[in-house]
Amino acid sequence: MSLVKTLSLLSLVALTTGCVSSALDPQIRFGVEALVPPFESRNDKGELVGLNIELGNALCAELKSRCVWIDQDYATNIPALEANRFDVIMPMTATAARRERIDFTDDLYPLSSRLVARKGANLQPDAQSLKGKRVGVLTGTSREAFAKSRWESAGVTVRSFNFNTQLVDSLLAGEIDATLQDTIEITQALLSLPRGQAFDFSGAALKDPMLGSGVAMAVRKTDTPLRDNLNAALERLKQNGQYQTITQRYLPTATPDSPRYVPNEEGLPFSDAVQVGETLYLSGVLGLGADGELVKGGISPQMTQALENLRTELQRNGSSVAHVAKCTVILADIKDLAAMNAVYSRFFPADRLPARTTFSAKKLIADARVEVECLAVAAR
Repeated sequence: MSLVKTLSLLSLVALTTGCVSSALDPQIRFGVEALVPPFESRNDKGELVGLNIELGNALCAELKSRCVWIDQDYATNIPALEANRFDVIMPMTATAARRERIDFTDDLYPLSSRLVARKGANLQPDAQSLKGKRVGVLTGTSREAFAKSRWESAGVTVRSFNFNTQLVDSLLAGEIDATLQDTIEITQALLSLPRGQAFDFSGAALKDPMLGSGVAMAVRKTDTPLRDNLNAALERLKQNGQYQTITQRYLPTATPDSPRYVPNEEGLPFSDAVQVGETLYLSGVLGLGADGELVKGGISPQMTQALENLRTELQRNGSSVAHVAKCTVILADIKDLAAMNAVYSRFFPADRLPARTTFSAKKLIADARVEVECLAVAAR
């Protein structure tokens, strides 16, 4: 046998042996930044622990594969995945921008992003409330992308941190005014600890396509079979109860949102607004000017001013005119209906007119001609 044929045969045997070895020892390589309890971290023995670690190991067992965990900086994990350093990013939030480069499994569990600030700061998770403030985010996260896109251009200073410990220390030192965080992660890192007693969630959970709605696993676009296998294994874990056994130890049981009360600025015995979940209930507004007096000129100027006051209150509470669902208009004189309608119809977008109830009363407070009360969606 010639030397060339001998070398070719040896190469073929080596290649075949490698394939058999790989088939006999299938593995899934997960890239993970083990610095985020309770999702993924290391215990005192240096062992990987946490929700995502348990879910990953259960998925590997279901697929009869060996889990290989590879330490990876979260901020650079997409390039590392594309460079074949590992097969799966565990975990990552699926967003439209990320889907342009990589693919995602089904969601592993829901995601909730909220603003955290010092108690009494009266900050809300919107650009108007945060203008001139400093907000900390973690580098490479969907929350960083959201804050830079939605808030930074409106005068909010967005500061990025590589590690949550650095971000929390900065918040405690007053170097930033708030942080936009995953609710479970920041509870574990700060709010549940004695040093976090002066801080709390501010406003409702944010809902935005840039933030995504849940936590998934990311794979290369060319790894469709791996994605499908992980999805099938995840569904089997849910069917046999293993998923519930794992997640219930880490994820809080869903409870109804407690109402958030916005006190009247003049100390009157009612709230200017009350938020329950995503629903915002606004107290009635009159056509009062900056001086606290009714504007002059009758129904049209008063209705215009009342609606501007409504706009201000909506924005103050993280909503907008386009998110109003229902209004009640109270007139002192039903003869003012046409004039009121003329102003009202110019205020709301033509394709987003709220449901409405209108009636007249014999007399309104302060001899006002009109009072407007609305219900809106708070979270955007």
